[in-house]
Amino acid sequence: MDVPMRILYIIGGGEFGGAEQHLLSLVKSLDPTQYKPHVAVFYDAEFAARVREYHVPVTVLGPGKSYLILSGLTEVRRLIRTFRPEIIHTHGVRANLVGRIANRLEGTPCKLITTVHSVLALDYPVAWKRWLFGRLEEWTGRYVDHFILVSHAMEREFRKTVASDRISVIHNAIELPSVRPSRAKHSTLRDELNLSQDTVLVGTVARMHPVKGHIYLIQAIRELVKQWPDVHYVWIGGGELREDLEKQVQQAGLQNVIHFLGVRKDVPDLLPQLDLFVLPSISEGLSVAILEAMAAGVPVITTAVGGSPEIVTHQVDGILVPAQAPAALAEAIRDALSHPERMKKMGLAGQEKVYREFSTERLLAQTTAVYQQICRK
Repeated sequence: MDVPMRILYIIGGGEFGGAEQHLLSLVKSLDPTQYKPHVAVFYDAEFAARVREYHVPVTVLGPGKSYLILSGLTEVRRLIRTFRPEIIHTHGVRANLVGRIANRLEGTPCKLITTVHSVLALDYPVAWKRWLFGRLEEWTGRYVDHFILVSHAMEREFRKTVASDRISVIHNAIELPSVRPSRAKHSTLRDELNLSQDTVLVGTVARMHPVKGHIYLIQAIRELVKQWPDVHYVWIGGGELREDLEKQVQQAGLQNVIHFLGVRKDVPDLLPQLDLFVLPSISEGLSVAILEAMAAGVPVITTAVGGSPEIVTHQVDGILVPAQAPAALAEAIRDALSHPERMKKMGLAGQEKVYREFSTERLLAQTTAVYQQICRK
C-alpha cells in the first residue's frame, strides 16, 4: 500500500483573503489516502480555525515582531524534522522566505513550491519594504522547484526571469453549491441597513488596501449620486485603510449612501442580495471576490488588470474598465443601472462560466498533477 505524500503548507493566515480561501479549498479536498497535509500559519485566526474543521493539523508559528522577517524559522525547521514533508508549498512573501530558508538550512531533499497570488511591488506601498522583500524574493526564489501562478498575466512577467518548465498557471477556484444561487426574494441586508426592499444595492468585497482602489470608487460615486441619489453602496472587508476611507467618505458627503460592513462571514448569503458588484482594483492576481460574485449570478464591473480579463469577458459576462479611471468607472456603473435586464443576462452568463471553468475539482486536479510531476524529477 502506498504511503500518502506529506505536504507542508505555509501561509500567513492573518486574514481570510483570496490566498487563504484558495488554500482551504485545496487542503479540504485532498484525498487522505494519497496526501497528508499539515498547515503552518503565523496567526491563529479564522483561516486556521476553518482548516481544523476538516481535521487537518495546524501549527501556529506565532506572529512575532513585524520587523523580524524570519520569525518562525526555528519552528518551521523543527516541523520539517518531525513531519518530514516531501513537498513544502508556500503562499505569501513571509511564508516563502521562511519555508525556503528553513528547508535550505535543514538540507532536505524536499521539493519547494510557491503559489504567487499577487504582484509583490503593489502589495508594499512603502518603498523600503518593497525593495527589501523584492530582493529577498529574488535571492530565495532560486531554491524553488516550481512556481504556480494564478493568472496568465502573471506568467508573462515571470517568464522574463524564470524558466518555463518551472512555471504552471492554475486559476483560483471557489466552492460551488450544487444549487445555483438566485436573487433573494427578501433581502435581510436591506433590513439590516433600514432600506426599502426595492433599494438598488451595489457591493464591493475587498480588503481595504491601496491596491484595491476604493478611492477611485469614492470619486465615481460622488458623480453618480447626482443622477442616482437613492442607490446605496455596501463595502465588505477590513484592513489598514478603513479609517482613512471612512474619513474620505465623510469629506465627500457620501456617508449616507456608502455603508462599511466590515469583515463578514456571511458573504455567500449577502452576494445574491446585490444588484451589482464592483471591484476597482489597481492590480489583481486572480480575484476570488469576482468569482464569488459571478457564481452568485451578480453582474460584475471590474478593472482590466492582472487576471481579471481571464475571468470577465467584456460585455458578455461582465464589464471591464481601465484602472484608476473614476470617470470610466462611473460611466460603467451608470450604464449598468440604466439597463438592468442586460446586466441580469450578464450575471447569468457569468454564473455559467464560473460553474464551468472555476471549480475546486479543477484546482485540485491541476495542483496535484504538479505535485506528482515535481516529485518524479
